[in-house]
Amino acid sequence: MSNTSGLYIGRAIFYILKNNAPLQAITGMSASVIQPAPLKETANPIVAITYEIDAVNPVNTKRTIRTETAPLYIVDFTLECISKDYSNTIPLADKTTKALQESYNGTYSSVKINGITLESASEDYNKARRYYVKRLSFQARVLL
Repeated sequence: MSNTSGLYIGRAIFYILKNNAPLQAITGMSASVIQPAPLKETANPIVAITYEIDAVNPVNTKRTIRTETAPLYIVDFTLECISKDYSNTIPLADKTTKALQESYNGTYSSVKINGITLESASEDYNKARRYYVKRLSFQARVLL
């Protein structure tokens, strides 16, 4: 595997969120509102979750005759929990965080996850599109 192996975390994020019953129950959302960033201009959902990969860092890289391989990748990514109603952003962010942090030591859409941790959170409001945003930054450990 190469350094790009960690980029497959997007598949795992999508799989974890679309298959999380508590998250679906609180929002009534379908998999169609979970997407890579940015939120499409034509989309105007009541709730949405977007994700973006910020960094993929191989750990313990060994140089051999073959290409570089690492048994572990530290992947930083950001999620945005979007809602037209501010009171929905808090439970949406909470359920999203719980779904991701509880998905440790498993394989999701062929990606081996060794843990996902919330690193930071912030809030924003998009005046042009009239929605609230909870921005969540995570760090994941992806195994080879």
